[in-house]
Amino acid sequence: MAGRKRRKPDGVAGFIADAISDRQKAQAQAQRLEAKAQLAWARENTKMATASAREKARQEQREAREREIAEGRAEAEAVTRTLQGHLTELRTLLAGTLDEDPYLPWDRFKVPFLVAEFKPPQRLATELPPPQASDFMPEPLIGLGALAPGRRRLYAEAVAQGEAAYEQAIAAHAQAERHRREQLARAQSDHEQSASHERERVWRQHAVVEQMARDFAVGKRKAVADYFSGVLTVQRYPSDFPTGVKVACLPPDRELRIDIDLPLMTAIPELESVEYLITKKELKYKKLATAGRNKLYQQVVAQMALRTLRCVFAADRGGLALEAACNGYVDTIDTATGQDAHRCLVSVQVPRAEFERLDLARVDPMDCLAYLHAKVSKTPEKYQPVQPIIEYPWDDLHYAEELDAAAGLESVQNLLDLDGYEFEQLLVKLCQVIPEFDEVRRTRSRATALTSERLVPFWEI
Repeated sequence: MAGRKRRKPDGVAGFIADAISDRQKAQAQAQRLEAKAQLAWARENTKMATASAREKARQEQREAREREIAEGRAEAEAVTRTLQGHLTELRTLLAGTLDEDPYLPWDRFKVPFLVAEFKPPQRLATELPPPQASDFMPEPLIGLGALAPGRRRLYAEAVAQGEAAYEQAIAAHAQAERHRREQLARAQSDHEQSASHERERVWRQHAVVEQMARDFAVGKRKAVADYFSGVLTVQRYPSDFPTGVKVACLPPDRELRIDIDLPLMTAIPELESVEYLITKKELKYKKLATAGRNKLYQQVVAQMALRTLRCVFAADRGGLALEAACNGYVDTIDTATGQDAHRCLVSVQVPRAEFERLDLARVDPMDCLAYLHAKVSKTPEKYQPVQPIIEYPWDDLHYAEELDAAAGLESVQNLLDLDGYEFEQLLVKLCQVIPEFDEVRRTRSRATALTSERLVPFWEI
């Protein structure tokens, strides 16, 4: 029986069984199709997600690269702007200041009176609060306890002790208050004394400035030299430029002698611009050509000399100076000896009238100095010196009582009080009244030369 095939029901039962079987097969087929669809959707979704992630990563890489390029270019542009700004500043040391008025009113030389208002510490400014009697008294007796003899006696003793403590607190408060007021008065006195000293110092400084202004008006040498030194000292130059300046005044000829410190070659930048290399992701620095750098240094030297002359003539509103000479020096090392060297790279002397005819906004500094017959180093980058047209004896410079060297010939005059220039002027005026001297003249170096037909040199005596 076991090997027999199961008979398929017939009739209605068979029909129902077939229907159920077909339905189950259809459901199974539908489930298989749905599973396949879900699997296909999942694969497609995964594929799309992967593609989207890759595209997002590529987009982020592109954006990061663009940011990196933008930052590199921005850095290169910022550095280039700084370099070009510095180069422009060096190229316009003269032209860039022609609209500025170098004149300094005498009030600018006066120091301000700066004293803060007296503000005592809080502990000294605030009065100490006095003690209160109620803080020392016991609580009053109330109720039936106030009628007890023992309680009343103890209360009376507590009141007596409180009154004694209150009196002591009053005395301590008075002493502390006296000490506070003494400290406050001392602090205020110290402040007023300090303010008085500062006021006196400022007053003395103002008096010196006012006397200097009066001396300047009459052409006294020290006042004139100090004023123009102040004018030149406050001039705007790059921060790495030296600021040393010396000024001397020669009253008889109304001449100014000026020595200025020049920057070294290191003040000229070696770089001209910066470029960002996209492929190498780095900055490429472009150097300033050696010839261009040397020429710029020469221009700087020339501009500083012309600017110095322009400043003193423009600041001299009263026309006190009729002529000025400027020497520019660098402090370097003599490579041959290893010793410190103070070398002149430019020297120019010009009358005021001739200088004021120049249109400095349109000149080439080197051509202008050539026109003024100045001496300029041909290789200033090597600090090759020139001989100054006029070299003032600064080591011999001191200011005795200023007077006309010939006016006091009838009085007693200590010649040791005269510096080299004053002694020379005295000698010149003395020789001018001696008939034996045919001529008293100045040489190219501004030294005094005396000629005579009847004088015999001392070495022939």
